[in-house]
This record gives sequence, structure tokens and C-alpha cells, in this order.
Amino acid sequence: MQIAFTLEDIDRAHEGVTQETVRKYLADLHGLGVFTYTTYISDGHSEYFDIRGNKLSSAPVHEAYAVSDGADREAMRRALDAHGRREMDYFTFVRQLAAAGVCTWVMNPVGMTCSYHSKSGELLRSTRRSGRSMPKPLSRSFRTRPARGSS
Repeated sequence: MQIAFTLEDIDRAHEGVTQETVRKYLADLHGLGVFTYTTYISDGHSEYFDIRGNKLSSAPVHEAYAVSDGADREAMRRALDAHGRREMDYFTFVRQLAAAGVCTWVMNPVGMTCSYHSKSGELLRSTRRSGRSMPKPLSRSFRTRPARGSS
């Protein structure tokens, strides 16, 4: 079965997203049929899933960052807080998350939640959009290349 949304659809939904409009962005993704998506800290690629579990993957967005084996919740909190205050750019933020042992973040457009996980899959933090710790998505305009593993 074919997935109903494309990376181009996701790019269009993302245009103009700011920290203050992430909630609308998530609602727009939900409207496209995105049930959840996971962003991998190691290279920035994301995997978008529809409600049936069909997956669409983006290309990596930055050089490879080594993710620490041990989770440091305090370092993660500091990075999230600083990013929320706009004290660092996306790449600095992601490097700090990698150093703090954050492997992925999972966005749920339906529940308006963001969950951060370690390499072992441990849930490190989960917030609702009303919280300040959701990351501002990076522009995905470069994600119009074919997804990994697609023909």
C-alpha cells in the first residue's frame, strides 16, 4: 500500500515554522496523514509513519554525530532549555543532545507530544506541546531527494 503523503508535502507544512507555531505544524502533519515521526540525532534523518505503519524516510541532514552511550538527563535538560530560549542553533542543539546520550526524538502529531529516547530505548523525557521543550524542526526543504532505500 502506498503512503498518502510525500516529503514535499512535509516540506510545505514546515515552511515558516517557528517555536511558537510548532503546534500548527504538528496539526498540519496530522492532516496529511502523519501519525508519528522519529528524528535520529546521529544524522538528522527522520522516519515518518502513517496510521498503518507505512514509512517514509528522509535523507540525513548533517554530518554524523556520535551519540553517547550513557544518558545525562541534566545535560539534556540544559540543551532543551537553551534551545527553547534561542541561545543556540539547531546543529549546536543536536550535538549537545548527542553528547547527553539522546538518540532520537519522537513527535506525535495526534497527541501533540515529543519524547526523547536513549540508545537503549529508555524514555528520557516526554512533553506535550504546551511545554517549552519541544525542538523547533529544522527546515526540510532539502528533503526532496529520494528517501533512503527507495527506488
